[in-house]
Amino acid sequence: MTKEVDKTQERDDLFDTKVLMSDNTKSKDLKHTGNKKSFLFKSMIFIMAFLILSILYRGVQLVITGDYLFRQMMNGDAPEMPTWYPIVTIAFGIISLIGIFLVNAYKRLGVYMVVGSLFLAAAIQPEFMADGTLFTMFTLFVFIGYGLAIIYPYWDKFK
Repeated sequence: MTKEVDKTQERDDLFDTKVLMSDNTKSKDLKHTGNKKSFLFKSMIFIMAFLILSILYRGVQLVITGDYLFRQMMNGDAPEMPTWYPIVTIAFGIISLIGIFLVNAYKRLGVYMVVGSLFLAAAIQPEFMADGTLFTMFTLFVFIGYGLAIIYPYWDKFK
């Protein structure tokens, strides 16, 4: 025989801390065991290095051309590109690339360098640009979404 439960009443144990914090409901810590890097970790390093090298290539092209790369997409009404912008783009790209190599060496500073430099590179865009703004934000979101999900099990190894 089944007990009928009155749907209008709350369950008594719903907010009981003894039930909520029992050993059955606690999640186990997710830690990577062993010394080898997984395929996902190596692929994250490779993908991020490729994306950051693409940002560096874009910065070099901005220095060479001296103008926005896709001015025709801006309807020609974009102001002059600031002279500091290509140099700062290259500098943030180099900081991000160094950060990825530090992440590969299990250094926490590398994670902060990548996130911080990519965020600042996206924030300093003088104009909304399909190649600059969106690509930098895409790279940042890939690192935050995919990269940090891969890094989390290794976090106890980071110094």
